[in-house]
Amino acid sequence: MIRFFNDTIAERPLIEETIRRFGYAPEHNYWWYQFSAEPTDKNVFATDEFGSGLMTMVGKRMATVFSSPIAPPARRADILIEYLDVVFQMSDIEKVEFELETPLRRQFLGLLPEKYHPRKIQYSLTWPIMNMKKFDVELPGGHYKSLRKEKHKFYRDHTVEVLNAKQFSSRGALCTIIEEWKKNRPVHDQAYCEEYLNIIKGGFEGTATARVFMVDGKPAGINSGWPIPNTQRFYGAIGMHNYMVPSLGKMLYLEDLEYLKNAGYGEVDMGGSWQGGLEFKKEFLPESYYKTHVFCVAKK
Repeated sequence: MIRFFNDTIAERPLIEETIRRFGYAPEHNYWWYQFSAEPTDKNVFATDEFGSGLMTMVGKRMATVFSSPIAPPARRADILIEYLDVVFQMSDIEKVEFELETPLRRQFLGLLPEKYHPRKIQYSLTWPIMNMKKFDVELPGGHYKSLRKEKHKFYRDHTVEVLNAKQFSSRGALCTIIEEWKKNRPVHDQAYCEEYLNIIKGGFEGTATARVFMVDGKPAGINSGWPIPNTQRFYGAIGMHNYMVPSLGKMLYLEDLEYLKNAGYGEVDMGGSWQGGLEFKKEFLPESYYKTHVFCVAKK
């Protein structure tokens, strides 16, 4: 039977223990869950009798299952079905939004009772995986020739310094980076950036590293992330910049890869992207990819 916990601050030990036992996805992070709730929604943690969990966000008419179920593989699709049964019966919720990786979505839809209607995919994201054992920070070979030149020119023309974001003197200046990123990014898709502002205001709680990329004495970019639970992977959750100078995005991305390589991480999940962002990430030769799909399920 699904149980709901409305006070996710008080239930932090329960949520973190569930993540410790069964977490596996990049966004299985207690603080990221806290920072990601939209202002009109309430975080509600759901659990079953087996100790599996769902990080959910509940609005007036729609609920969202944040990331994948925090559950063993055999329970992931089942707990989603059980959640639908309970949430539709006990509330005014009319639809539930999911973001599921391709195999889990396929399994979930195969078990979905006929009384529910799966709506079409709203959008899909592709997540590149970098093999850091193969990535060479020297960028050798013909593929990287232009990037090597670009890097050389950037560091010749600009003074660069990398600082600890958790100890940075002005959180307001870091928030400005996020605001400039949203305003200047080439893809105008109404990007929701409150979670990034919240994580800055919250002192980067839940991250293993958070760094400010300084260019000519000014904060220009942020890199931050955390290890993915029960895996050997690191999640490059935040890599955002203010577009203040040419090539800044590539240099920020390289800084992240170089840092994580030197820190000894074997694999890095570089985050979900639409096509434009994906083409940028492909330049760095990811070893593999997977997809997630955002869609809703409603009652018939």
